[in-house]
Amino acid sequence: MFTKRAKVNRRIEPSVERSGWRARLNVRAVALSAMALTVCGLAIWGAMVLNDPRTLPIATVKIEGEFRHLGKAQVQHALAGHVAGGFFNADVEAARAAVLRLPWVNTATVRRVWPDTLEVTVVEQTPLARWGVGGLVNSQGALFFPSPDSYPAGLVQLQGPQGSEATVAARYRNMDQSLRAIGLRINRVALDDRRAWRIELDNGAMLVLGRAADDARLKRFARLYPAALAARAADIREIDLRYPNGFAVRWKKV
Repeated sequence: MFTKRAKVNRRIEPSVERSGWRARLNVRAVALSAMALTVCGLAIWGAMVLNDPRTLPIATVKIEGEFRHLGKAQVQHALAGHVAGGFFNADVEAARAAVLRLPWVNTATVRRVWPDTLEVTVVEQTPLARWGVGGLVNSQGALFFPSPDSYPAGLVQLQGPQGSEATVAARYRNMDQSLRAIGLRINRVALDDRRAWRIELDNGAMLVLGRAADDARLKRFARLYPAALAARAADIREIDLRYPNGFAVRWKKV
């Protein structure tokens, strides 16, 4: 009889152990669930606090950059309505987009500076020339449209078919370098619909380059001009550079 009871007892012991193990697991699961709910609640509460505009409100807007054609007041006006709120929920992308809509702005960055500042850095457009009947071309050959009364004085005039701004601007820079070396200044560069080039100098003389794809003709002219034509520059009306080995000169009528 004693042997049988021992066998029965050995069979019951593992069942008791399993029941205790399950109970401990249940307690642990409840504890972990409670902890997760607490963390989740704290996260929601924290998000609500950070999204509250009264939490660390923006107190200072710092505007930096070199301003020649644009005033800081214009930037501040553009930012109005985009800097309200707190440090964490201020919409810096909307503020940046508002500044970029100012015609004289080339690039802009807006960033948060702890604990209550927005720092706005502006790079102005660098005007290279006037374009067509309206607008300016910047140093990268991009067209922009500030108010005409803000145009700088003394800019050359460029013109060409729609979409040719970058091509004309790049060609102008090369032409200007070649002509300045011999004391000549460009007043206007024009590319017509047939892709033919003409240059008007500041003394009124016209250079006709035709559809040349490079500045080889102009460089040849620059090499020969000092000895052949410089002494009579005031009498020149037009110089046709489309000849393969030289150029033709039309003189002003006396």
